[in-house]
Formats: sequence, C-alpha cells, structure tokens
Amino acid sequence: MKTVKTAAVLLLSVLVLGQAAAKGGGDGGSQGDPKTITWLHTGAGSQPTDWEQQVKPLLEKFYQETGIRVIQEFYMHTDMFQIIEVKIGSGSKDYDVLGVDVPMVASYATRGFLAPVDKYFTAEDKKAFIPSALEAGSWQGVFYAPSIQTSTQMLWYNKDLLKQAGVAVRNSDVNNRLTYEEITELARQALARLDPNRTNGIGGIMFEQVSRTYQMNAVPNSMGERSIGPDGLTVDGVINTPGWVKALTWYQNLYKDGLALRGFNADEISNLFRSNKVIFLIAGSWTPFGMATTNIDYGFAPVPAFKGYENKVATPTGSWHLGVSKYSTKQDAAAAFIKWYTIGEGNDLWIELSKNLPSKQALIDKVQNDPNADPVDKIATYEAARTAYPRALTPGFPEYTTIIDAMWEDVRNGSDVKGALDKAVREINSALSKYR
Repeated sequence: MKTVKTAAVLLLSVLVLGQAAAKGGGDGGSQGDPKTITWLHTGAGSQPTDWEQQVKPLLEKFYQETGIRVIQEFYMHTDMFQIIEVKIGSGSKDYDVLGVDVPMVASYATRGFLAPVDKYFTAEDKKAFIPSALEAGSWQGVFYAPSIQTSTQMLWYNKDLLKQAGVAVRNSDVNNRLTYEEITELARQALARLDPNRTNGIGGIMFEQVSRTYQMNAVPNSMGERSIGPDGLTVDGVINTPGWVKALTWYQNLYKDGLALRGFNADEISNLFRSNKVIFLIAGSWTPFGMATTNIDYGFAPVPAFKGYENKVATPTGSWHLGVSKYSTKQDAAAAFIKWYTIGEGNDLWIELSKNLPSKQALIDKVQNDPNADPVDKIATYEAARTAYPRALTPGFPEYTTIIDAMWEDVRNGSDVKGALDKAVREINSALSKYR
C-alpha cells in the first residue's frame, strides 16, 4: 500500500513523462509473479487506508480460494485520477485492475485504457447487475467496467421545522410520490411562518450536490429529457429543449422566490440540514449516517416527481466500477478478481461490510423481499433498480461535466435559462469536437 500526497503524484508525473520514449512503464511490484495482480483504486473517507483496511480480509479470502494475490495501491481520489492519466496513459504495465469512477468509463475505453471484459462475463452474468449499472459500465455496446456498488438520492425533511410552521406532509411511497410542485408549495407555506423576511437563513428546498451534474441533471431527466444524445457527443436539441428550460426555470425560481439559499456549495448543504436550517433536502440515501449526532426529527420519502411526469422519475446513480487495464499482462487473473468482487461472493461480503447500496440485482431483490428491511434501504434499492438514470455516457465526460456544472451554477445565480443552455451547447460542441 502506498500513501501518496499530491506532491508525490506530481513527482510521479514528471518521472513517467520523462520516460515517455520507453512506453510501457517500469516494473510494478507484481510483474514477476503471474499469480499476483495490482489493484489501483481510491480509498473511501479522509485517508486511503480507510478502504484498504476494510478490503484486506476480502482479498485474503480471494487468495485462499484462487491462489491469486491482490496487491492494493489505494490513493486519495484526485491523486488516483492523475495516476491513471499519467501511468496508464503512458502504457504502463504496473497495474492490472483499475478503480473506475463510472462516468469515466467511456473516456477510458475510447483512449484505450481499459480492456473489454465481455469474454469473461456471459449474457447471464450481465443480468446480475441492475440495468443502470450495466449501461453505465458499457460503451458502444462493449462491456468494460463491472460495478462494485451504486448510489441514489431521496427526499429528506425536517419534521421539527414543519411542525413549528403547522405544515403537514402527506404520506407517500414509490407508487404515490410527492411532487416537486407539492413540496414547493409546502416550503413556501412553512417559510411564510418560520422566516417571512428571509433573514433567519432557513432553506425551503435544497439539493445536497448543488451545481453538480450527478444530482442536478436528474431534474430535467425527471421530465423525460436526456443528458446527451445516444452517440455520446450530441447536445444541441438534447439539453436546450423546452423540457430542460421548464425544469431549470422551476429550479431557478426556488432561488428567486427565496425558497433556496444562495452562497452554499455542495460540501456545505448537508451540514445546513443537520443544523436545522433546511426544510426539504434532496440528498443521498447515506444521509442517516450523518444524522446520528443530531437531535433533529427527520422524515424521508422517495425522490419527488414532477406533476404530469410521474412515470418519468429519474434518480441520480453511479459509483465505483472495476476495469482491467489494457496494458496488463495478467488480464485473466485481473478479470477473475473483478468477477468475484462484483457479482461473486466478494460483492456480497463487500456490501455487508461497507453498507453501500448494491448494484447486484440479487442483493437488491433480497432487500425488496425482506419485510423487516430498513425502510430507507427499501426505498433506495427500489430507486436503484427502477428509476436510476446514469450520468451522460460520453468519452468527453470531464469536459461535459465542467461545462454543465458551470451552467447549473449560472442558472441558480439568475442567468437567463435558455441563454445558459445555448451557451453550454456551444461550449460542449467545441469541447467534444476532438472525439468526433
């Protein structure tokens, strides 16, 4: 295990780029042993060791069952991305298994970083994944990156604030969702009593990952709109449609009407909810983990639908996938590990250990069929299997998300909605031209 700081990664970049003439990279720790593979991944939490320590007993079990030893190299999130760009981009054979943040699948596949894994996963094997995970792990009909887990969002609300305001939230479930229009009106009524002059800093409706593609694109997706064309390159006539304008206008009006708070970024919104400052919050199914130290009485429900689009509900999704490095000399062993860790016993063990939302259909079904399952898990697994909508599948996702994130930020700060969308189209067209 290597614990790397940003400075070390920059030094690595210089060393690798300096050896560009000798494409293929240096000898990794596992190069001499055909039964030892190296897994490059990111660690959960504030330090890479958080995930490394969790995974260690699973890797030992895999070794006992197969004789294949897995060496971990877990890094901080941004560092891992840079290492992939530098090392795999130079053709290094140092790594066999790559941790893949799912929106990067198309990019890595297009640039030859990942080897296809279709020959290792039969059609029946692929059915083991929920549809959104299989779709997001594929590019142009080829399967590249099976998923470890997934994610989703839910509606959370502060019962204490609603009670103080004398506002009641009706019962809802996945078959009878609250609508965005309903919670907008409920937030308006509550704020009229709790913060009529908008001076107490209470947010009526907030999105946890404000101005981030992952969460925000699900708003127009919930009106049946796409995030990008089927070719992964087309945005004109896709994201500047009347549906997108309608969805973003509703969102912008939350700020214009004082129902949402400006000036907070995606790293701060959850703390606002935990601080008794948000009435309705659209946030991850992991939200209860952060509420353990609060005394707030909160409720939860499925993500709302737009009125008239109840059958179009789209929830954010995606998490970590695994891929075989195109330059690995031990692709069979790498694929064997990936299969065990994504649809085999290893995934059962990982989900039980980590408590993350599964992307394995059998584990989803297990929760859905358990009458005693946690109600949050019931909703989360339903959304993962039924309403999950992957982020834009495009080889230019880094460019796409940078532009879309800025567009969402412009809209919440008052920019003309159609103008902001048209500007995003022009910029994305320019940025993705190199992939055409």
